[in-house]
Amino acid sequence: MRREWILCLIAVLVPTGAHALTLAPMSLAEMTTTAETVVRARCLDRATTRTEDGAIETVVRFEVLEVAKGDPAKVIEVHQLGGEIDGTAMVVPGAPVSEPGDEALLFLESARGGDLRVVGMALGYLPVVAASPGPAVVRVAPYLGAGFEGGGLRPVGDVLSRVRRLAEKPR
Repeated sequence: MRREWILCLIAVLVPTGAHALTLAPMSLAEMTTTAETVVRARCLDRATTRTEDGAIETVVRFEVLEVAKGDPAKVIEVHQLGGEIDGTAMVVPGAPVSEPGDEALLFLESARGGDLRVVGMALGYLPVVAASPGPAVVRVAPYLGAGFEGGGLRPVGDVLSRVRRLAEKPR
């Protein structure tokens, strides 16, 4: 009986390596305000590297197709946590994964050192899907706020127009 108590005590007191990250939903207005740059872009390629502190990250090059906020270059590099290098994989739940040819609306902010990162991990990464017939669409979540209460699919142009209007409003 004493052995079981000791094992329980050890299980409770010994810290584990598990960590959790919880991201609060952000409205479209919050994402637009937080982002320095908002674009529709197509993934060109990606390369996995190690950061100075040894973490694995993927640097994704995107061709900017349309700008809603900011003044980005025609080709931008976005740093995303995770990837695989030298036989070691680092999976980051909630981090966007881009493949060459993928299109997305990207809400981007500068991280330490000036690297571009997606706002709120995957919150600021809205994949663009070709709709047939009709314009390309993005899936929006109800938490994006006014006009998106029902969530669902919305034309990319409508979402970009709303971002432009939000970006013009004084803070």
